[in-house]
Amino acid sequence: MIWQTLINEATLQPLLSAGYARFARPISEALVAFLSGLPLTAQQEIMAVQAALPGTTSTAARVRRLALQCPVLHKLGQALARDRRLDPALRRELRTLETLPPTVPLETIRAALDRELGSLDRLGIRLDTRAIAEASVAVVIGYQDGQGSGVFKVLKPGIEARLALELALLQRVGTLLDERCDALRIPKIGYEGVFRQVREKLQDEVRLDIEQHHLTLAADQYAGFRRVQVPRLHAYCTARVTAMERVTGRKISEHGQSDLRNRHDAARLLASTLLSQPLFSTDAQALFHGDPHAGNLLLAPDGRLILIDWSLAGTLRQRDREAMVHAVLGAMLRDERLVVEMLTMLCDNAPIEKGALRAVVREALGRLGYARLPGFSWLVELLDTAVERAGLTARADLLLFRKALHTLNNLVLDIGDGEGAIDAALFGVFAQKLITEWPQRWLAAPDSRAFATRLSNLDLAGLMLQYPVLAARFWTRVL
Repeated sequence: MIWQTLINEATLQPLLSAGYARFARPISEALVAFLSGLPLTAQQEIMAVQAALPGTTSTAARVRRLALQCPVLHKLGQALARDRRLDPALRRELRTLETLPPTVPLETIRAALDRELGSLDRLGIRLDTRAIAEASVAVVIGYQDGQGSGVFKVLKPGIEARLALELALLQRVGTLLDERCDALRIPKIGYEGVFRQVREKLQDEVRLDIEQHHLTLAADQYAGFRRVQVPRLHAYCTARVTAMERVTGRKISEHGQSDLRNRHDAARLLASTLLSQPLFSTDAQALFHGDPHAGNLLLAPDGRLILIDWSLAGTLRQRDREAMVHAVLGAMLRDERLVVEMLTMLCDNAPIEKGALRAVVREALGRLGYARLPGFSWLVELLDTAVERAGLTARADLLLFRKALHTLNNLVLDIGDGEGAIDAALFGVFAQKLITEWPQRWLAAPDSRAFATRLSNLDLAGLMLQYPVLAARFWTRVL
């Protein structure tokens, strides 16, 4: 089947912003390679759906319809739904992928539950007459039993085999891109390795027992958070079915925060819950939500943030958190050596071009000047550049955390709180943590970093000693 006639550089270019239009060709080649690798019957089904769409259907709407038929493209569409590098019309189409109306028949859902749990009638379980929602790999339906009510999350029929096939194709696309970097004029970042890490993470999507483990950890982690709710698990759980409490809320992006104060509050709530908690945790391993698009973040009527769909999650190690905090500290001090050292700590044991990495850091610090404070968004931009130009590679969980920060930043922009809101909220939490831990510092060893902020007393002393020098440099520049 000749996909090149339908998907090409000219087709995709209008869907990208001016600064990223040059990536239309590699994207089209990757998409053609992916679709061409699907079984012929799957390709014919996709083509039949496209042919049935009216001739006036926009390219953006056709892309959304394509994503609905491929679980991997569906997940990609959700991740890109609020990415401002894409055309606004495409972003609007992709946002509909965040929460879908159910299409799986009730009889199919019931049959799957009977196979997994045994007879629902014998268990005294009554299903709702229709499902609540559908995602890329599962469908959600409500139920009642003698204990009350809840919801089942059930894998779609045949989804494991289809996802495995598409993830294998994704890795092959990575190999193709590695071979054609020069021809396509794209950075040489080891696409096959990156896509392999993505594959490892996305495989968890169909392991609902792993999601159940994440839900248990998340419930413990957020137990003391008054404004956060994680659905509690119920008894009827298997590797293909998750049973949990039924929650009530709307997508956080649909609440239409009417004034600036409410928008600030939403940004602070998202940042403190999904970023600050794992970043400033004192635990050896800190769990974070790996797929925080608007469809997975519900705002309850009482103002609580409900975190659903924990199939994609990652952990930040103590050394990861320390490296990120100290990379930002190094940038505040304009200490090139420290920033390079911390970026190397985040590397996944692959060889790094140290000279190229120093050049990347020097350039990033130069763009900061002396008037702008660095934040975690700046650090993520630096990591992206270091991957592209210095061969830096991070482990899968750090790639996932980077994606989560990008997703949340774009979501906050859509809510309307403006640029820098996430960094401002993170800095506020950091300052709070610093104040809270101050009494403990009187008894701590000078070089101990066993604090939520990951800063020792020596680190703070160095920052205070350097501040007058930084201020002098700033005013010299200004004058």
